[in-house]
Amino acid sequence: MDISFVKQFLASCHNVKRIAELMPELPAGMTPRHIHVIDAVFELGRREELVRVSDISEYFNVTRPSITKLIHELENMGVVEKKPDSADKRVVLLRLTELGQEYYDFYITKYHTWVAEQLAGIDPQELCITANVINQVYGILSTRKMEENENEGNREKN
Repeated sequence: MDISFVKQFLASCHNVKRIAELMPELPAGMTPRHIHVIDAVFELGRREELVRVSDISEYFNVTRPSITKLIHELENMGVVEKKPDSADKRVVLLRLTELGQEYYDFYITKYHTWVAEQLAGIDPQELCITANVINQVYGILSTRKMEENENEGNREKN
């Protein structure tokens, strides 16, 4: 593939990061990852009656310890409630608090609705293609690592 396409793609990825930073200001101590977890708790709660920490980690395809840390932080902020499962005390069940629901309504429902209105002139199929390509590139690059000696060889050639 011609390197100019790669450069253009990577510059666009930088803009994707900048787009994410345009989200309305978050409450103190909250990050976009917290908002993603709030969204996951809500979405999984709609599909299933009970939401476990393991459900959230599977939803994002990440480790349980990383989700457990975020859940703990959200609990300390009063956004998520944890309670042990009555059938198995080792299992922790999650639900949004009233504050968590308010954050969901504003940062997910209201903000995403506003973004959808702003993007009304863009073909939805183009947005899906763009998202799929970004996810494919991430899938490819996240499973491979450029070797240092390969990098050295390229520097010597230049």
